[in-house]
Amino acid sequence: MRAILSRARIVVRGRASAAPALFLLVLIGLVLAPSLLYGQEAELVCGDRGLAVTSHPRATEAAAEILRMGGNAVDAAVAAAFALGVVEPDASGLGGGGGMVIYLRKDDSAHFIDYYGKAPKRVGELKNSDRASDRHTARSILVPGTVAGLALALERFGSLPLATVIQPAIRCARDGFALDETLGSLILDNSEMLGKNEATAAVFLENGFPRMVGDTLKQPELANTLAEIANRGTAGFYEGPVAKMLVDGIAAGGGVLTLEDLRDYRAVLAEPLRGTYRDCEIISANVPLAGGSVIEAMNILENADLRSMGHYTASAATLHLIAETLRRIYADRTALVGDPGFSYIPINGIISKAYAAGRFYDIDQSKVSPPRYRDTQAGNPARFDKEGAERPRVAKGQREKPGDIGDDGDFGKSRYGTWAEDAFDSFGASTGKPSARARDTTAAKPAKGRRAGNRGADGDSTHSRDDDPEPLEAAHTTHLSIVDAAGNAVSLTQTLGTFFGSTQTVAGVLMNCGMTNFSATGKVNSVEPEKRPRSSISPTIVLKNGVPFLVVGTPGASRITSTTVELLVNLIDFDMDAAEANSAPRFYCSKYEDFLHLEGGIGEPVREKLEKMGHSLRVHDGIDLYFGGAHIIRIDPKSGAVCGAADPRRSGTAGGD
Repeated sequence: MRAILSRARIVVRGRASAAPALFLLVLIGLVLAPSLLYGQEAELVCGDRGLAVTSHPRATEAAAEILRMGGNAVDAAVAAAFALGVVEPDASGLGGGGGMVIYLRKDDSAHFIDYYGKAPKRVGELKNSDRASDRHTARSILVPGTVAGLALALERFGSLPLATVIQPAIRCARDGFALDETLGSLILDNSEMLGKNEATAAVFLENGFPRMVGDTLKQPELANTLAEIANRGTAGFYEGPVAKMLVDGIAAGGGVLTLEDLRDYRAVLAEPLRGTYRDCEIISANVPLAGGSVIEAMNILENADLRSMGHYTASAATLHLIAETLRRIYADRTALVGDPGFSYIPINGIISKAYAAGRFYDIDQSKVSPPRYRDTQAGNPARFDKEGAERPRVAKGQREKPGDIGDDGDFGKSRYGTWAEDAFDSFGASTGKPSARARDTTAAKPAKGRRAGNRGADGDSTHSRDDDPEPLEAAHTTHLSIVDAAGNAVSLTQTLGTFFGSTQTVAGVLMNCGMTNFSATGKVNSVEPEKRPRSSISPTIVLKNGVPFLVVGTPGASRITSTTVELLVNLIDFDMDAAEANSAPRFYCSKYEDFLHLEGGIGEPVREKLEKMGHSLRVHDGIDLYFGGAHIIRIDPKSGAVCGAADPRRSGTAGGD
């Protein structure tokens, strides 16, 4: 296999070391044989007194500023999350939602905060609702949860007041920041869509033309709203003048959000899900977020010795096993996971070792089984669920129809069965054409035994032309990872749903399109008043010897789960550091796909073997934002050194205090 290596820089407390790490990387490549650091340079940043890794330099600096003030990891995470809503407005903000996992070293406790949005109480008034056509309208807006979730985290686990940690975000909004290539390209590619809402156009366009890379973007209305939150706490957003502006503006666009919806919204503080893998403990997001899918996948893979099999960039057997595992966990998630307040969710069964063993032995390690990805069946984890748990009645027809995954922008009709309506370029922005960086090795042939077709609202395929390109979904959403000097850790992922959310701006706040995460069929994720939709978000913290070892998370719609699983395999099974794990090529396979997607660093010998096993491949040149933008911190179990890396697929940075 041809390994493509680039120089890596190791930065200690912000200073580049004099000696390149090339020799070490080549040595690792010879031993483990993966294509490390494919395509772009990765930067490993280490710090003595804490580290933050986020999707934007200004957000990383906001976290570092708070750490320097004596704030803890939660304070820094909240500051960075508010800042990301300003400097990365395409991915998250006050009008969105998310989730975070918190680990507190002093009392060895872990906590999960779900601040995803929920459906308005009057959602039943939205007649003839369609996920694709409603996406960029006020009809797609959930009750936003970001402000409530960040405030709750600070109140329960922070050490600084909200008025302090929100200041970096206020400065960024008021004084402005320079548009980087990622945001500038997204604005350019989505300018027509952004121009349809007057308030949104005022932010991202100038005289009808998109703001360009290097322009200074100021958001005075957003700064005013942030100042209200600084002065009045959550009441500055969920009550009073800002709340009334939100309700009136959304109603004018056909939405049904009410003052009561805003006043009654509460973020949920709950137990995170826990599992084990090898000698590590995994702590991740509870339902209806997707941490359970990550734990289920690791439980299945634990039945194999992946290190002996070889890294997936050099071993088709390893990649095939992980791909077949992913098919099964996506099938389980779609059929069984939703808001636990509305349906019985057998989550203890889903994350049980016994259930995983059965799923593992269902995999044929020599070939694709069943031959058609879409024929992958959900399992029956309920019989492995803990006895005595209260089980709400489940309506008939809860199990969903094929194709109705409905997670974070994965929706709409497509040629080969992904759910986005539009194609996305290498930055993930809608272009209406397939990515030039992706190519089929099978002449656009779907998985064996099935003719690909557009998927109707009920999940059934309809006719389509053979030469239709496959749309690629966005790597929207954002993630940050933070560790402080005391050993506290935060893994936080938040979103607007898809790039620029609903594209509706009120009071300077760009609103989410989270209603599109509900499913068109099936009970478990159907839309109901005050229900939270299922989400792929999977913020994760891993402990080793009882202390934090990894802080991991990524954006990327349905690829969040697959990317997180691959990162854990890289970091745990193959002992990679954060930069190596983040730069290693990725892949994606799902029940609702006709292709196994591969980054180009997975070489031709592996591809040929995969095709012989029955996989139909779609190869993305280089590394691609389609596979997410992960941010990783790794704490060395022996030395205690804290080092992290931002994903080279995205404009992120790592920095310490």
